[in-house]
Amino acid sequence: MAESSVGLPGSVKTLLCSAAAGFVFGEAVLFAAEPALTQDGVLLGAATLAAGRAGSTGVTVVSACLVFTSALLSLGSGFLLAAATMKLLGQAGVRLPWLPEALTGASVVLGAVVTGALAGLLPPWIYGAAQAALVLFVYSYSNISDMTTALLIIFTTLHLSVAYGRMGVFAGLFCMVLTVTVLLVLRRTFTKRLTRRPASKGGCKLLERIVFYSVFVGVLGFCVGLGAGETGDGSEAEVVLMLQSVLWVAFLSAGLLGAGLGTVAVVSLGPEAAGKVSVGAAALTAAALRLVLVWSSSLEARSCTGAALGAAAAAGVSLGAASVAAKLAFGSRNSTLMALGSVTAGVVVAVKVVALKPTPLTTSELITASLVAAGAFVLGAPKSPFNTQVNLQGGLLTGTELIKGIGMETVTAAAAPIGAGALGAAALGTAALGRLGTLGVVVAVLLALGSALSGMIGKSPPTTQEHRD
Repeated sequence: MAESSVGLPGSVKTLLCSAAAGFVFGEAVLFAAEPALTQDGVLLGAATLAAGRAGSTGVTVVSACLVFTSALLSLGSGFLLAAATMKLLGQAGVRLPWLPEALTGASVVLGAVVTGALAGLLPPWIYGAAQAALVLFVYSYSNISDMTTALLIIFTTLHLSVAYGRMGVFAGLFCMVLTVTVLLVLRRTFTKRLTRRPASKGGCKLLERIVFYSVFVGVLGFCVGLGAGETGDGSEAEVVLMLQSVLWVAFLSAGLLGAGLGTVAVVSLGPEAAGKVSVGAAALTAAALRLVLVWSSSLEARSCTGAALGAAAAAGVSLGAASVAAKLAFGSRNSTLMALGSVTAGVVVAVKVVALKPTPLTTSELITASLVAAGAFVLGAPKSPFNTQVNLQGGLLTGTELIKGIGMETVTAAAAPIGAGALGAAALGTAALGRLGTLGVVVAVLLALGSALSGMIGKSPPTTQEHRD
């Protein structure tokens, strides 16, 4: 593994690379200060109507699921494009210095931004079908039976808890306790009958943790149901504030997500190559954000938001790669503080000095964005849990195969927000339309159950291939 340059030139290179990564993250966060979604009259009207009937809390949960789906799909597509670029350059025998690594970083940005922009360029049903097809395509790399069963449990728990929350505190809690008691009795009965069934050696351990996930989702859904029961709080001003809050959190989270996965993806390349990946990603992110701003009048609000969100995730990848490249900077307290200071300085320059948008961040928002950028940068530090090679389904991977594997995992993870958003929309339909909404939930649950059963019936015995979730 190559080491970073030592001495003053290496220190200057590290500080400039860190500042550039912080700069593009600050520019991306600017798009969350004044979301374009709030200017979409059709979308805002539909959200206001839904919030007036079912409560703004329920609309918030559904919006958050859909936004995080967009971030995950964009980032995963960027990694897949980067892996394809690396493979093509390797087959072509390109040996030019800087070019392969810089193109790899730029490919992450290109894939993420283009995928996010397609959300508004394509009709919603075509884009949704493309999302589902992409997720199903990469599902062959996961344990489908366990995944669909886990999602079925989580989605059903969410719907029931939302319905119980709408009954009120006392009646809802009583019904929830009664339901949990019945489920525990059924679980004990089925456990006794299945004790003779051999355990699968190749399955992931997701189902072993499903109890914790279900409790968390149940508490969240119950609170959503309580909020949805309060009508009259769906004014347009409140919906605008809700969309702004969801996007603000999503943009910051996209940076953290990109930094964590970006660190895992480039750690096997070494500090020198990671620095070049970071520079390539930062350069194209800055250019992409300017193109989004120039074309904002011709693009729909969903396209602008999706593209900017993809750019925020790519900026996080640049932060993680820059931190891996700054390996020697974490050797002392002073050099660490200088590296973190350069990241913060980059955010401040992007927001206060050469701001892309006329509406800059407030002081509190600037401090929050700076802290998140510094935290994302730390994810690539030598002692960070992310700065290590990980076992994916194909084993201990490196280079192109590792980046491809992370891209597949990221796209697969987007299936959970897709399902949560679909079932959340059905839950809102239940609150607003009564039995029609309930029918939507039943259909969603039956589809998930059918997928789970198709994974358990008519299949060959499980193999002994190891899998870590």
